[in-house]
Amino acid sequence: MLFLWTITKRGKIWLDGEAFREIVAKRLPPDFYCQEVSFVGDQNLLNIYITLPDKDDPQKRLALMDKFETFFKPMGIAVHIHWTRSTPSDLPGGQPLWKKPLFWAAAAGGIAGLANLGIKGIAWVAGMTCCGYVVSWLAISEDGNKLISKLISDIKDFRR
Repeated sequence: MLFLWTITKRGKIWLDGEAFREIVAKRLPPDFYCQEVSFVGDQNLLNIYITLPDKDDPQKRLALMDKFETFFKPMGIAVHIHWTRSTPSDLPGGQPLWKKPLFWAAAAGGIAGLANLGIKGIAWVAGMTCCGYVVSWLAISEDGNKLISKLISDIKDFRR
């Protein structure tokens, strides 16, 4: 998600929320998890939502608060950390794969497909699924559009 920071004579300055979340996540100890970040542009305030580990150490909290305030202060950004607690199933990778309904739906679909289509039919469907994904990725995503533009310009340069 992009957050509007400020508007200048030359245009608007936007900040990437996912990039901020990654910056924070890389600087956290292994037992902490950054759930979300939000930015309030008119206050230059970055809100960070961090999940606490089971064994909470107040000294670690203070150290992290100081660490992030020191890191973002030169950029002119104030930091407010929101501490949360959650169950292990709320964290990414916290729930085993076989306990997720999507896994069982895919397994049932795979068994039904194998029974009705056979191995050759499943291979055909899997191949078409991959082709559909690649074509849609090229057509829809920003990276795909850049790749197509580069490929077209390379072909034009090759023809010259």
